[in-house]
Amino acid sequence: MMGAVFVNNNAHWQEPEMIEQKVKFQSDKLTLDGAFFKNEEHDDPRLPIVIVCSGFTGQKNIHPERYARFLTQKGFTVFGFDYRGFGESEGEREHVLIEEQVRDIANAVAVVAERAKEEKRKVVLAGWGMGGGLVLDAFRVCEDQVDGLIAMNGFYDAVRVQKALRGEHGWKQFRAFMATERLRLAKGGESKGIDPFEIYPLDPVSREYVYTELVKAPGYGVTSTFDFADSLISFCPEAHLDDRFAQIPLLIAHGAENDLHPVTEARSLYACYPGPKELFLLEGGGHTEWMLDDNPKFQTFAGKIADWITSTFR
Repeated sequence: MMGAVFVNNNAHWQEPEMIEQKVKFQSDKLTLDGAFFKNEEHDDPRLPIVIVCSGFTGQKNIHPERYARFLTQKGFTVFGFDYRGFGESEGEREHVLIEEQVRDIANAVAVVAERAKEEKRKVVLAGWGMGGGLVLDAFRVCEDQVDGLIAMNGFYDAVRVQKALRGEHGWKQFRAFMATERLRLAKGGESKGIDPFEIYPLDPVSREYVYTELVKAPGYGVTSTFDFADSLISFCPEAHLDDRFAQIPLLIAHGAENDLHPVTEARSLYACYPGPKELFLLEGGGHTEWMLDDNPKFQTFAGKIADWITSTFR
């Protein structure tokens, strides 16, 4: 629906609705499901197109659409998509390999950059949670098509975060589990499903949010196998920052009380990043419990993102 809607029985105007333009694109010969979101009444052609990438177990209909609902009211066009195996995208269902998701992001950027060039707009690539690091790795693949980066509540050295969450003893136990499972598979054992949060542990507040809010999203779920553990502990986007980032502005936005991805992750990325950068810490914000459209913390966080993009690029 476009424009304002007049409701006769109540005699008042409703806010114009966000519209969705569905897009299919290819990644490793898989068809992925994406969409452009905009608000015809608020659309500002001077603003960049913002690609919002999900975190772990994320789907387009969760956080990307949440940010789209906010940002389209501020004049932005937003693009969101489902990684392979999630939502309406093709691929092995609910299976996560970080290197595959990096390629999915790079291919989404290619599609968005084509439209941005036609409309004479910039492209800003944003990632939430695990996606905060994914967009940094994806940038190294598609650097000529991205003008700005936003890392939201991310982590940038997976081993460092694993040690912070598990403690040294827990980390040794996890490494022992990996060694035992690797040997079993090397000797011909069958691959088996593993609770994803045994590999990617949650703090108690984030766990409550997952099992009270995220599970409500249609199609939500994830199935992990041993190869996800290998993929995760090799993930260290901070180690791959180089001169390619030197001219690309970065906003690091992070909950000041984040117990899942400690605030030291944001500070470490800020210290290492070689280009223009800004660090924003959300006062009183944990990792994800405030990610609801009408939560004041979400509105503050998303408002900062909108303001930073506007001041940086318009």
